[in-house]
Amino acid sequence: MSHSILVLEDDAGTRELIVATLREASFVAHAHADTLERLPDVPDVPDARAQSVGVIVVALGEPKCDGAAQLRRLRERYPHARIVAISGRFRFNVGTAASVARQLGADRVIAKPLDCAALLANVRQLMTSLAS
Repeated sequence: MSHSILVLEDDAGTRELIVATLREASFVAHAHADTLERLPDVPDVPDARAQSVGVIVVALGEPKCDGAAQLRRLRERYPHARIVAISGRFRFNVGTAASVARQLGADRVIAKPLDCAALLANVRQLMTSLAS
């Protein structure tokens, strides 16, 4: 089964960079600017029943959303997906932020400013784990 990647990022420039990076690496990526609450109303975002979302790249620390609540809702809606959390907050105390994000349900964490090579490496590893 082919898995797609869902990108949830409120910043247009970062969102476009993530999607372009993933697509250049031959991944199928869908993006949305809003938080998870609005996703059911958006026809171009894959639903867990309609298409298998393998990896979710989600920006935590958006002004409109509580990161812990966002991760819980993602786990509820996409229980089998792997989650890569990205945030500018991770760069200040990477160890603590990563630990907290993992406790809340993220499989990987990446600090902003975004390192595209690190993002691709993490996504590839997570997609490989889905295939096995």
